[in-house]
Amino acid sequence: MFVQQPKTDPVRLICTNLRLAFLCLTLGFVLMTAPTASVASETLATKATGSEVEHLSPALKTFICIDQNTAPEWCKAYRAAKFGNSIARWIKAREDAKKALAAKKAAIEKAKRDAVIAEEKRKEQAKKDAILAANNDPAAIAREAEARAKEKSKKLSSDWTTFLGTADLANLTINQVMKIREFSESDELPEANEILGFAYSTDKGAIPVNLVEAYRQYAQAFVKGLKHVKPNMDRIWKKIPKEEQAALTDEFK
Repeated sequence: MFVQQPKTDPVRLICTNLRLAFLCLTLGFVLMTAPTASVASETLATKATGSEVEHLSPALKTFICIDQNTAPEWCKAYRAAKFGNSIARWIKAREDAKKALAAKKAAIEKAKRDAVIAEEKRKEQAKKDAILAANNDPAAIAREAEARAKEKSKKLSSDWTTFLGTADLANLTINQVMKIREFSESDELPEANEILGFAYSTDKGAIPVNLVEAYRQYAQAFVKGLKHVKPNMDRIWKKIPKEEQAALTDEFK
Protein backbone atom coordinates (compact mmCIF):
# COMPACT_ATOMS: atom_id res chain seq x y z
CA MET A 1 0.00 0.00 0.00
CA PHE A 2 1.42 3.33 -0.97
CA VAL A 3 1.67 5.92 1.85
CA GLN A 4 1.56 9.52 0.72
CA GLN A 5 4.29 11.74 2.29
CA PRO A 6 3.02 15.00 3.88
CA LYS A 7 3.79 18.09 1.94
CA THR A 8 6.45 20.44 3.41
CA ASP A 9 5.42 24.04 4.05
CA PRO A 10 8.02 26.22 2.24
CA VAL A 11 7.58 29.16 4.63
CA ARG A 12 8.11 26.99 7.69
CA LEU A 13 11.23 25.49 6.17
CA ILE A 14 12.71 28.89 5.43
CA CYS A 15 12.06 30.09 8.99
CA THR A 16 13.65 26.98 10.44
CA ASN A 17 16.76 27.45 8.34
CA LEU A 18 16.98 31.11 9.35
CA ARG A 19 16.83 30.16 13.04
CA LEU A 20 19.61 27.64 12.58
CA ALA A 21 21.73 30.16 10.75
CA PHE A 22 21.22 32.75 13.50
CA LEU A 23 22.17 30.28 16.19
CA CYS A 24 25.32 29.32 14.29
CA LEU A 25 26.30 32.95 13.87
CA THR A 26 25.71 33.66 17.56
CA LEU A 27 27.73 30.65 18.68
CA GLY A 28 30.57 31.56 16.38
CA PHE A 29 30.64 35.10 17.71
CA VAL A 30 30.82 33.86 21.30
CA LEU A 31 33.59 31.44 20.54
CA MET A 32 35.55 34.09 18.72
CA THR A 33 35.22 36.78 21.38
CA ALA A 34 35.57 34.64 24.53
CA PRO A 35 39.38 34.09 24.33
CA THR A 36 39.94 37.70 23.45
CA ALA A 37 38.02 38.85 26.54
CA SER A 38 39.99 36.45 28.74
CA VAL A 39 43.34 37.66 27.42
CA ALA A 40 42.26 41.24 27.81
CA SER A 41 41.27 40.70 31.44
CA GLU A 42 44.58 38.99 32.18
CA THR A 43 46.78 41.56 30.48
CA LEU A 44 44.83 44.64 31.50
CA ALA A 45 46.82 45.30 34.69
CA THR A 46 50.22 45.18 33.03
CA LYS A 47 49.28 46.88 29.78
CA ALA A 48 46.72 49.45 30.80
CA THR A 49 47.52 53.06 31.66
CA GLY A 50 47.17 54.64 35.07
CA SER A 51 43.75 56.04 34.33
CA GLU A 52 42.52 52.62 33.20
CA VAL A 53 43.46 50.91 36.47
CA GLU A 54 41.98 53.51 38.80
CA HIS A 55 39.17 51.08 39.68
CA LEU A 56 41.63 48.48 40.99
CA SER A 57 42.06 48.14 44.74
CA PRO A 58 45.25 49.49 46.41
CA ALA A 59 46.17 45.94 47.44
CA LEU A 60 46.00 44.71 43.83
CA LYS A 61 47.98 47.71 42.58
CA THR A 62 50.65 47.06 45.20
CA PHE A 63 50.83 43.39 44.19
CA ILE A 64 51.17 44.28 40.51
CA CYS A 65 53.92 46.81 41.22
CA ILE A 66 56.05 44.56 43.47
CA ASP A 67 58.39 43.45 40.70
CA GLN A 68 60.03 46.64 39.44
CA ASN A 69 61.45 44.86 36.36
CA THR A 70 58.09 43.80 34.93
CA ALA A 71 55.85 46.42 36.52
CA PRO A 72 53.92 48.68 34.11
CA GLU A 73 54.81 52.34 33.66
CA TRP A 74 52.01 53.60 35.85
CA CYS A 75 53.59 51.82 38.88
CA LYS A 76 56.30 54.48 39.18
CA ALA A 77 53.79 57.20 39.97
CA TYR A 78 51.78 54.83 42.16
CA ARG A 79 54.80 53.80 44.25
CA ALA A 80 55.91 57.41 44.61
CA ALA A 81 52.43 58.45 45.80
CA LYS A 82 51.92 55.50 48.15
CA PHE A 83 55.37 54.91 49.62
CA GLY A 84 57.31 58.08 48.93
CA ASN A 85 56.51 59.91 52.19
CA SER A 86 56.89 56.89 54.45
CA ILE A 87 60.21 55.90 52.89
CA ALA A 88 61.44 59.47 53.15
CA ARG A 89 60.50 59.59 56.84
CA TRP A 90 62.21 56.25 57.46
CA ILE A 91 65.38 57.41 55.72
CA LYS A 92 65.35 60.68 57.69
CA ALA A 93 64.79 58.85 60.98
CA ARG A 94 67.67 56.50 60.20
CA GLU A 95 69.97 59.39 59.34
CA ASP A 96 68.90 61.30 62.46
CA ALA A 97 69.65 58.21 64.58
CA LYS A 98 73.10 57.92 63.03
CA LYS A 99 73.78 61.60 63.69
CA ALA A 100 72.55 61.30 67.29
CA LEU A 101 74.78 58.28 67.90
CA ALA A 102 77.78 60.04 66.38
CA ALA A 103 77.07 63.13 68.50
CA LYS A 104 76.81 60.99 71.64
CA LYS A 105 80.12 59.27 70.91
CA ALA A 106 81.74 62.62 70.21
CA ALA A 107 80.39 64.02 73.49
CA ILE A 108 81.74 61.03 75.42
CA GLU A 109 85.16 61.38 73.85
CA LYS A 110 85.16 65.11 74.53
CA ALA A 111 84.18 64.50 78.15
CA LYS A 112 87.07 62.06 78.52
CA ARG A 113 89.51 64.56 77.02
CA ASP A 114 88.16 67.35 79.21
CA ALA A 115 88.47 65.13 82.30
CA VAL A 116 92.10 64.36 81.49
CA ILE A 117 92.85 68.04 80.93
CA ALA A 118 91.03 69.02 84.13
CA GLU A 119 92.94 66.41 86.14
CA GLU A 120 96.24 67.65 84.74
CA LYS A 121 95.31 71.23 85.62
CA ARG A 122 94.25 70.14 89.11
CA LYS A 123 97.54 68.36 89.72
CA GLU A 124 99.50 71.33 88.42
CA GLN A 125 97.51 73.72 90.63
CA ALA A 126 97.96 71.39 93.61
CA LYS A 127 101.73 71.51 93.15
CA LYS A 128 101.67 75.30 93.02
CA ASP A 129 99.36 75.52 96.04
CA ALA A 130 101.60 73.19 98.03
CA ILE A 131 104.54 75.50 97.40
CA LEU A 132 102.52 78.60 98.25
CA ALA A 133 100.98 76.95 101.33
CA ALA A 134 104.46 76.12 102.54
CA ASN A 135 105.08 79.87 102.42
CA ASN A 136 101.85 80.52 104.38
CA ASP A 137 99.86 81.93 101.43
CA PRO A 138 96.23 82.20 102.74
CA ALA A 139 94.56 81.63 99.36
CA ALA A 140 96.73 78.63 98.62
CA ILE A 141 96.04 77.16 102.07
CA ALA A 142 92.28 77.54 101.50
CA ARG A 143 92.44 75.90 98.07
CA GLU A 144 94.50 73.06 99.45
CA ALA A 145 92.02 72.49 102.24
CA GLU A 146 89.11 72.53 99.78
CA ALA A 147 90.85 69.99 97.54
CA ARG A 148 91.45 67.68 100.50
CA ALA A 149 87.81 67.98 101.53
CA LYS A 150 86.63 67.03 98.02
CA GLU A 151 88.90 64.02 97.95
CA LYS A 152 87.69 62.95 101.38
CA SER A 153 84.06 63.33 100.34
CA LYS A 154 84.66 61.33 97.17
CA LYS A 155 86.30 58.50 99.10
CA LEU A 156 83.54 58.54 101.73
CA SER A 157 80.87 58.17 99.07
CA SER A 158 82.76 55.32 97.41
CA ASP A 159 83.28 53.49 100.71
CA TRP A 160 79.60 53.89 101.62
CA THR A 161 78.46 52.48 98.30
CA THR A 162 80.79 49.52 98.73
CA PHE A 163 79.52 48.90 102.27
CA LEU A 164 75.86 48.93 101.22
CA GLY A 165 76.65 46.34 98.59
CA THR A 166 77.94 43.87 101.18
CA ALA A 167 75.81 44.45 104.30
CA ASP A 168 72.46 42.89 105.20
CA LEU A 169 70.79 45.95 106.71
CA ALA A 170 67.99 43.90 108.27
CA ASN A 171 70.45 41.72 110.20
CA LEU A 172 73.48 43.85 111.03
CA THR A 173 76.43 42.50 112.97
CA ILE A 174 78.13 44.44 115.74
CA ASN A 175 81.07 45.28 113.48
CA GLN A 176 78.73 46.51 110.77
CA VAL A 177 76.87 48.71 113.28
CA MET A 178 80.16 50.24 114.39
CA LYS A 179 81.11 50.86 110.76
CA ILE A 180 77.78 52.59 110.12
CA ARG A 181 78.35 54.76 113.19
CA GLU A 182 81.60 55.92 111.58
CA PHE A 183 79.71 56.84 108.42
CA SER A 184 76.99 58.57 110.46
CA GLU A 185 79.48 61.07 111.85
CA SER A 186 79.62 62.72 108.45
CA ASP A 187 76.99 65.32 107.56
CA GLU A 188 77.01 63.91 104.03
CA LEU A 189 75.44 60.55 104.93
CA PRO A 190 72.18 61.04 106.85
CA GLU A 191 71.13 57.64 105.49
CA ALA A 192 73.60 56.08 107.90
CA ASN A 193 71.75 57.70 110.83
CA GLU A 194 68.44 56.47 109.43
CA ILE A 195 69.74 52.89 109.25
CA LEU A 196 70.96 53.10 112.84
CA GLY A 197 67.57 54.43 113.93
CA PHE A 198 65.92 51.41 112.35
CA ALA A 199 68.48 49.01 113.81
CA TYR A 200 68.05 50.30 117.36
CA SER A 201 64.23 50.36 117.18
CA THR A 202 63.73 46.78 115.96
CA ASP A 203 64.49 43.45 117.58
CA LYS A 204 66.67 42.22 114.69
CA GLY A 205 70.37 41.79 114.25
CA ALA A 206 73.07 41.67 116.87
CA ILE A 207 72.17 44.86 118.81
CA PRO A 208 69.46 45.14 121.47
CA VAL A 209 66.53 47.53 121.19
CA ASN A 210 67.38 51.02 122.46
CA LEU A 211 64.56 53.48 121.76
CA VAL A 212 66.48 56.48 123.07
CA GLU A 213 69.37 55.79 120.72
CA ALA A 214 66.92 55.01 117.90
CA TYR A 215 65.24 58.40 118.39
CA ARG A 216 68.62 60.13 118.57
CA GLN A 217 69.73 58.62 115.24
CA TYR A 218 66.43 59.38 113.51
CA ALA A 219 66.60 62.94 114.84
CA GLN A 220 70.12 63.40 113.47
CA ALA A 221 68.97 62.09 110.08
CA PHE A 222 66.07 64.57 110.21
CA VAL A 223 68.38 67.47 111.05
CA LYS A 224 70.70 66.52 108.18
CA GLY A 225 67.83 66.68 105.70
CA LEU A 226 65.90 63.38 105.72
CA LYS A 227 62.47 64.79 106.57
CA HIS A 228 60.66 61.53 105.81
CA VAL A 229 61.90 59.98 109.10
CA LYS A 230 59.60 62.25 111.16
CA PRO A 231 56.80 59.63 111.50
CA ASN A 232 59.33 57.16 112.92
CA MET A 233 60.50 59.77 115.42
CA ASP A 234 56.91 60.46 116.51
CA ARG A 235 56.16 56.73 116.88
CA ILE A 236 59.25 56.10 119.02
CA TRP A 237 58.79 59.29 121.08
CA LYS A 238 55.52 58.01 122.52
CA LYS A 239 57.29 54.93 123.90
CA ILE A 240 60.13 56.80 125.63
CA PRO A 241 59.79 57.58 129.37
CA LYS A 242 59.22 61.23 130.32
CA GLU A 243 62.60 61.76 131.95
CA GLU A 244 64.43 60.44 128.89
CA GLN A 245 62.24 62.65 126.67
CA ALA A 246 63.42 65.64 128.66
CA ALA A 247 67.08 64.65 128.18
CA LEU A 248 66.59 64.27 124.42
CA THR A 249 64.83 67.62 124.25
CA ASP A 250 67.83 69.29 125.87
CA GLU A 251 70.16 67.44 123.51
CA PHE A 252 68.47 68.74 120.38
CA LYS A 253 67.82 72.32 121.46
